[in-house]
Amino acid sequence: MINKEDYTLRIANATPVQLVVINYELLLAFVDEALTAHSVNDKAEYYKKIGKTKEAITQLIEGLDLDNEVAQNLYQLYQYAWERLNKALFTGDFVGSANAVIEVQQMFATLLEGWQQIENTPDDRIAEHQADSKVYAGLTYGKDGLNEYIPQDGNEGFKA
Repeated sequence: MINKEDYTLRIANATPVQLVVINYELLLAFVDEALTAHSVNDKAEYYKKIGKTKEAITQLIEGLDLDNEVAQNLYQLYQYAWERLNKALFTGDFVGSANAVIEVQQMFATLLEGWQQIENTPDDRIAEHQADSKVYAGLTYGKDGLNEYIPQDGNEGFKA
């Protein structure tokens, strides 16, 4: 299960590389939830989680700078994953559709490992960003209106 508060705080303080890592983690969580639903034959939840996985892939695609060769290669991988998920949704073979989802899961798990290595590589720009970034309070849009978030680590006021 995804803890939204943890991810909200991580996103607010994230570098661009960390945002990619977070998106991969969320995507893989949706895939895990889809496969769990598949294992108990819950078709509605399975298809819903595949839809969430496709939304995460869309976010990754939209974040690409396609003037870069690496980004172009990632785009091709993301498109392939998108097509595999469409196959899982539209083949009419519920039992066999999990194979396509497992393939996407394995692909993104491998990509996540690579991005985590990049994330853990020392970079003065990243360290500078992290040293200057703190979340003191924030508002997010929720289903029924605005939600206020205040971290419980003693920083309970607004940055002055």
